[in-house]
Amino acid sequence: MKITLFFLVILFSISSKLSLAYPNYIGHGYTSCLNCHYNPFGNGPLNDYGRAVSATLISARWAYPKTWTEEDLAEKSGTLFRKPKQDWFRTQFNYRRFRLTRNPGSAKNETELWLTMQADARAIIKFGENDKFTSVVNYGYAPAPLSQVSGVSNKDSWRSREHYIGYKINPKVGVYAGLMDKVYGVRLVEHIAFSRSLPQVTMNDQAHGIAVHYLNDKWEGGINGFLGNLSQEENLRMKGGSTMVERTIGDIHRIGASYMSSRNKFYSLQSYSMHTRLNLKDGASIIAEIGEVQKDIESTQSTIKSRYGLLQTYLRPARGFYVLNNIEYAKADTSDENYIVRWGPAIQIFPAQRIELRGDIYNTRVFGPETSVPDNWTLLLQTHLWL
Repeated sequence: MKITLFFLVILFSISSKLSLAYPNYIGHGYTSCLNCHYNPFGNGPLNDYGRAVSATLISARWAYPKTWTEEDLAEKSGTLFRKPKQDWFRTQFNYRRFRLTRNPGSAKNETELWLTMQADARAIIKFGENDKFTSVVNYGYAPAPLSQVSGVSNKDSWRSREHYIGYKINPKVGVYAGLMDKVYGVRLVEHIAFSRSLPQVTMNDQAHGIAVHYLNDKWEGGINGFLGNLSQEENLRMKGGSTMVERTIGDIHRIGASYMSSRNKFYSLQSYSMHTRLNLKDGASIIAEIGEVQKDIESTQSTIKSRYGLLQTYLRPARGFYVLNNIEYAKADTSDENYIVRWGPAIQIFPAQRIELRGDIYNTRVFGPETSVPDNWTLLLQTHLWL
């Protein structure tokens, strides 16, 4: 029962922003997030090249005249359909909304919920050759997580989702300081994934700190020291550090590992994981990650160990159309025999640049010698618009 409740709280806490960091695009040959994002670890606003890739490779051509060339699409990929390469200042706007249906098709238990996950404005200032200096601010709507237990939502707010400055010391090394996502594991767009929720690297876990990024022909990695989110009360801030390293295999595949240690007044957390991102060509890929999290609770002097696993396949039958399948495993407490398996397919469509439509079906089952909890089915439909 505790594991079931844990899952429900995580699931209905997803009412926040989702990023545009799709690590699955290794299937298109992009091993590093730095190709398309100002943040070298992914997430946040796209750079000029990333916007052009979105228009000419990721999105379909259905909505455009046949006379338009790929160069025409790239020229119109900037904010408000302008040419993306415009001096030193960039703006981006995002809106994402979804419908969540629990137990779809059930006459007695079906419930429906509409949520706005994201409504924000982003500003980017950049100077120097190859964007040597960058500054990113992302301010927007932050819906409060829903409590499955009480059914009552806390007050929504408007706040900075991230803000940082970056400096590229040379083509291989960059330093970034400010409020950012922690450097750890694969930054999946699915924030409810156990690989994000158990290590506490999901949508509301950004921290103020400094990150160093390194990239060469075969290796990429980062080190991140953080002081927690300074907008929180001091005793809640998770302070510590993390690191992630990846190695390119055969020019188109990646294997990697991560480690993170952090603590606040109430508990300490240690996480480590291994992952791989495999290119199947033509936009298809496989992502896998396994990890363990150890939580040491100060008040009870007790330790809880958790394990998780993820396998995600990503196929592209046609341009602008992707089919995903997720299989996840979570053992919230390794001393308990119960564990969770969650799986389900998803369809992701980009009918035109700036438009994303996605539908997910999740089935969740709790396994254990004394468990008789019925399967949980969830349907998620979302619309994402950006300028």
